Amino acid sequence: MQLKILGNNGPYPAPGGACSGYLLTSDSGQTRVLIDCGPGVLSRLTADCMLGELDAVLLSHLHYDHMSDMLPMQYALQLNPRPRPLPVYAPDEPQAVYELLKCPYFDLWPAEDVTIGEMRVSFSPARHPIPTNAIAVSCDGERFVFTGDTNQDSLVELFCEGASLLLADCGFAKADHRFNAPHMSAQLCGQLASSAHAKRLLLTHVNPKYDPQLLLDEARAEFPDAALAQPGEVYYI
Repeated sequence: MQLKILGNNGPYPAPGGACSGYLLTSDSGQTRVLIDCGPGVLSRLTADCMLGELDAVLLSHLHYDHMSDMLPMQYALQLNPRPRPLPVYAPDEPQAVYELLKCPYFDLWPAEDVTIGEMRVSFSPARHPIPTNAIAVSCDGERFVFTGDTNQDSLVELFCEGASLLLADCGFAKADHRFNAPHMSAQLCGQLASSAHAKRLLLTHVNPKYDPQLLLDEARAEFPDAALAQPGEVYYI
């Protein structure tokens, strides 16, 4: 598989940046799914992939920094029709936000295990203020896992076990993290990768107020093979 980082910020984009958005493509190029679609993601997605080429969108949860570009995407699909509505897998809460996704251009599905083309997709609940899922995609003999937004959670740790590539939520620096925080720290991302025996770790959901190098150093203290997810970069899994 190939993972392209469309956006890596949260909960708001850095100047010139974009929030969560990740394009996952099978080695054959025949299956493409978009994971999350936060502010700034749509323009970067369409520079690389026509919407008609997407097989599905997987939304980890319905906070705006992970899904707001799904709203202008409706206009893009209206003006560039697909043969069939675009499948979208997402939690159905908060209800008011979920209602915004109801349109003729999206085919809404619950976040349940599913096969999409060459990819086997599974979901597992994460620890966040609203219903949120970690997402795993198995394809081409490898397993990619995205934590979504989460704090430490034993179920998430089990779900990440043996990931070929772990994309993890580093919403806080170590000094700012608390037990009841809505995100992990970069240090905890490193600990998660180590305890889950992940092969590689990418840090995402980078808050623009932090120096990214500080976050990377904290993660590498726990898991030396950590890197920052860089917008525009393609990572081979």
